[in-house]
Amino acid sequence: MALGSNLEPRSERLAAAREMLRRVAVGGWKESPVYETPPVGPSGQGRYYNQVVSFWYTQGAVRLLNYLKGAECFLGRKPRGHWEAREIDLDLLFYGNTIVNGRPTLPHPEIYKRQFVLVPFCDIAPEWVDPLTGSTMQELLSGLREKEGDPDFVKIEEQK
Repeated sequence: MALGSNLEPRSERLAAAREMLRRVAVGGWKESPVYETPPVGPSGQGRYYNQVVSFWYTQGAVRLLNYLKGAECFLGRKPRGHWEAREIDLDLLFYGNTIVNGRPTLPHPEIYKRQFVLVPFCDIAPEWVDPLTGSTMQELLSGLREKEGDPDFVKIEEQK
């Protein structure tokens, strides 16, 4: 699961999102550090706070996706258009080894182009094998870094 916010208060928004996700997790909780990253999309946006979390969930990918969309709404996300600033963004990256073309599309099709997802993902599961490509998350990140170079990320010390 990828979490992101570029509208203040970013830390509080990610903390509230993590709390909502913990409510449906049935175990196996892992969370990456939070990174401050440049925005993707239209210019003039603030930098994002991004993080990846992983947990066990047993009610199916469609139900989880619906929960995520409801959580975004509950946490104050307002519709602004594709890749615009957002209060909170919750993306379902994987659901185990499930591959789905449809709703949701699994694995998330943008993972392979997003260092802001791959870097924190590698913090918690670098050896996770993408069921679509057969590559580990570390291999995917290394390949993307060869193309794009090192990202302009800052690791944020979260207040506990």
